Amino acid sequence: VSHLGRILNLPAAAFNALIHWSFGFTSWMFIGICILAVLCVVTVLQAWLMTKGSALGMRCGLLAFDAVLGVAATAYSGFLLTQAVGVPLWTTAAIPVLWIFSGLACTVGLIEILAAAGKLDAESPRWLHAAGWAVHGGEAFVLFAFVLTALSGTPGAAAGAESLISGSTSLLFWGGAVGCGLLIPCITACLKSLPAAALGGAAALIGALSLRAAILFAGTFDPVIWPL
Repeated sequence: VSHLGRILNLPAAAFNALIHWSFGFTSWMFIGICILAVLCVVTVLQAWLMTKGSALGMRCGLLAFDAVLGVAATAYSGFLLTQAVGVPLWTTAAIPVLWIFSGLACTVGLIEILAAAGKLDAESPRWLHAAGWAVHGGEAFVLFAFVLTALSGTPGAAAGAESLISGSTSLLFWGGAVGCGLLIPCITACLKSLPAAALGGAAALIGALSLRAAILFAGTFDPVIWPL
């Protein structure tokens, strides 16, 4: 909403689009804003029902609908990056998939923190160990494929991948995305203790944020080569 300090920009644009009915219905930005808006409303409604002790808040239909919206909103942010045609590092179908795995890693991490703090029933996190290994393994595979594909791509994509591996964003990538996001959660999962689970969960959250920041900062425009 702040939009770089120009608070009225977005409301004015939405109002004008509504008056003139000039929405870009096929735009990822429009689709994403609709998904996020519905997600916010449904999440607040579900949280309110759960705080009131209503069984409706825990019904599978509402939970599944909220989950689908969450996955769609996560994938949308990845698809939005793929529309940046001038940045070849981002224009790959691997990013939405990577974003989803990273978001799932955040979910597992948050559940681990809540379980370690005793905020969940003892029966709830039984599936967590296997789910954590599956999510982190999938994220590692997609991340490896993403970097390898970029290295063999256009000069701009290769420059972005080299920035991740050994350039200006390498510390954020190796220390944050790989170290905190993958290695620490896998190590703590082997320890099987509540403090280790809390540490692994916090590291997974930091790693997911670092992954997104590293890929965003590593985006490089393709060089323009003029014919001789």
